[in-house]
Amino acid sequence: MGLLRFDSPLMRLLAKVADLMIVNLLVLICSLPIFTIGACLTAMQNIFYRILHNEDVYVFREFFASFKRNFKQATIIWILILPVILFLIYDYFMLEETATATAAFLMVVSAIMLVFVFIVMMYIFPILSRYDNTVKQMFKNSIVIAITHPIRSILMVLIFGFCVFVEILMPYKMFPILFCFCISVPWYFCSMVYMPIFDRMDGIDPRQIDHEEE
Repeated sequence: MGLLRFDSPLMRLLAKVADLMIVNLLVLICSLPIFTIGACLTAMQNIFYRILHNEDVYVFREFFASFKRNFKQATIIWILILPVILFLIYDYFMLEETATATAAFLMVVSAIMLVFVFIVMMYIFPILSRYDNTVKQMFKNSIVIAITHPIRSILMVLIFGFCVFVEILMPYKMFPILFCFCISVPWYFCSMVYMPIFDRMDGIDPRQIDHEEE
């Protein structure tokens, strides 16, 4: 019966899975207008912070509280990032049609820039969910963190890419599972990678977090 206790490892795991499913569905639904994606990603990062720090999570209440609180800045950031991403993707495929050495070189440049913009995006929404600052300063901080933590930055890209690759290969019969976890799972694993950076900045001891979980 120990496994069925509310505070047992199994129950905590099931609660975490349920939180990931709920936040995934909230992000999918609330991102439909497209311009709200930034606010959704910020709210999701707020939930992940609480999960990874073993805090009590009230997903609906805290998701929409963060969504409302950070909506303006998150929307501005997303509106600035999205055209850059779309332009780099468009530029890459246009260059692909040109079979020259210069075009191949520019494709590599576009791909590197796209990866870097993605890394900055992976940092900037967690920063917004955690700190009060100007949009300009958040972009600056995201770029600095991305450059000064190259291993973690590359690891996040690899994790996200692997998750997306697995999701693409999943058979259509598993679509309900994909629908419930397609966004939250890759972002959650990436959150595990970047979270120690912010914890060190805030003076949080990871050993203390582990101790509280026991």
